[in-house]
Amino acid sequence: MSLMEYVRDRAGVLAGGAVSMAFAGALLMALGVDGRAIGLLELVLAVCLLLPLLADWLRRRRFYRAVEETGDGPDGLFLPDALPEPDFWEGELLCRRLGELGRAGNDRLGQARRESREYREYVETWIHEVKTPIASARLLLENHPGTLADALEEELFQIDRYVEQALFYARSGTAERDYRVRTMALEESVRAAVRQYARPLIRAGFRLELGEWKATVYTDPKWVEFILGQLLANAVQYRSEQPVLRFACRCERDAVLLTVADNGIGIPAEDLPRVFDKGFTGANGRRAAQRSTGLGLYLCRKLCARLGLSIRLDSQPGQGTEVTLVFPRGRFHQLEDWAGSAPAEQMPIE
Repeated sequence: MSLMEYVRDRAGVLAGGAVSMAFAGALLMALGVDGRAIGLLELVLAVCLLLPLLADWLRRRRFYRAVEETGDGPDGLFLPDALPEPDFWEGELLCRRLGELGRAGNDRLGQARRESREYREYVETWIHEVKTPIASARLLLENHPGTLADALEEELFQIDRYVEQALFYARSGTAERDYRVRTMALEESVRAAVRQYARPLIRAGFRLELGEWKATVYTDPKWVEFILGQLLANAVQYRSEQPVLRFACRCERDAVLLTVADNGIGIPAEDLPRVFDKGFTGANGRRAAQRSTGLGLYLCRKLCARLGLSIRLDSQPGQGTEVTLVFPRGRFHQLEDWAGSAPAEQMPIE
């Protein structure tokens, strides 16, 4: 509470005091009291009025400043007991009401978090359970090869991809409890993601190019492979007639940059600012034969933020899309054993 705010709050008291002093001065003058005596009396009355108000302002200011500086406790909970004990009636009322509202809010927040955790645990359990019949169905299809089996295998792959996406979406809010950070070779994660998407890449006729590079970063391989998988899925969905997928890596002073580039249909310029928004599909997503969920790039950005990475996207309609993952150098993201890139060569899809 600033002094001006306090003066506005006590405007009635000050106005009443000023009117009383003016009336007393006029009465004394009418009674023939000397003007200097009246001035001295007015000064004494003004001091007697202003000093208690000044002391009251200082007392209230200390309390309200302490209230403003009282932050949230652990896990975002409000701590009503952290408020200072006031010595005026309005402060006591404010403390009491803030304490009641804080405890009620903490109870509701705790309940919401418990429900969210239970729901997330249910989703994760369901996803793990549904993976079993998917794997069983794939085994059955392998034992009965044919055109129908190939078509069903493609649909099962899409189901498995959406299930995996749902799992990572459920975990994205608490990624720090699930990921395990360790030293990781980027080339190994790239090859693991390519192996996972080998069938759709081969079916789409992709040619993969991978330069001779070696880069080691400090992050979680599982989460990085999922991010790369989302980029590969987009490359397959929005491919050109002769699709090519290129991987490149370079080292800068503060980071290692992994680039995934395709020669697909590209993204319209008006859609670029929103490609990382949740649920945004854009013009390509609406025109594609297979409708987009609008979650792939959203999850990539969210998981990158959780891992301390950066993600950049550049695209030209009809020329392709280039996505760059930035692994920063620092205490939690170490760079080791990097060697410069050599000319790109074709990488077989295993």
